[in-house]
Amino acid sequence: MSMDGAIVLHEFETLDSTNRLLLEMAASGSPCGTAVLARRQTGGRGRLGRSFSSPEGGIYVSILVPLSGPEENTSGIFVTAKAGVAVRRTVKEVCGKDCSIKWVNDIIYEGKKVCGILAQGCGDKAVVGIGINYRTDMTLLPPDVQAIASSLYGPQEKAPSAREFTESLLDNVWALCAGKEDENWLAEYKSSSTIVGKKVKIIQAGSVTGTGIATGIDGFCRLHVTDDGGRETVLSTGEVTIRED
Repeated sequence: MSMDGAIVLHEFETLDSTNRLLLEMAASGSPCGTAVLARRQTGGRGRLGRSFSSPEGGIYVSILVPLSGPEENTSGIFVTAKAGVAVRRTVKEVCGKDCSIKWVNDIIYEGKKVCGILAQGCGDKAVVGIGINYRTDMTLLPPDVQAIASSLYGPQEKAPSAREFTESLLDNVWALCAGKEDENWLAEYKSSSTIVGKKVKIIQAGSVTGTGIATGIDGFCRLHVTDDGGRETVLSTGEVTIRED
């Protein structure tokens, strides 16, 4: 399906991974604006090599975008953050729901994760994969995922069509990643954070490497964490969790 002239969407009922297929297509010469959609994934992946449960009812889409400027030397964090803002805007525009963003790539609705984002570089381009629990039956997900995740709508709940949501999402991602520079996106990314001002644990390679207060997000979308001794850690990779103490 061709959309606004820049985006060409390839649709599938089932894929192992939309990112994997689009990386292959990019390596074979597919241009920026190529997108892949699946209604179900059998081998979806998240950040840090984790599996990403992808049952029917979700929206699983990847789009190939150009990399330019700071994105090229900040581990894809810029393009990931822009995609997060695009998801947030789409949920507001299409669904009328307000979401927040947990640094760096999780979209949170009513306290639970409804979307994950995985950006993977491919030369001077990046594949941006977005997996959304849209009308997902949460009982199909593993118990540990059910504890922290939710869906924008229940499987029987009335909702805008998945096609309308997908088209709006791709338009928003493309506008932020390849269109005219948006002066507001970074401020929106910062202001929608779920963790700035909170006590957090820093996790690198699966292990807790530090704790502190998340004091802010800088102009390169890096997270600043200050520990009890006043030492600051600046994160462009890894993840954080909110401390319960």
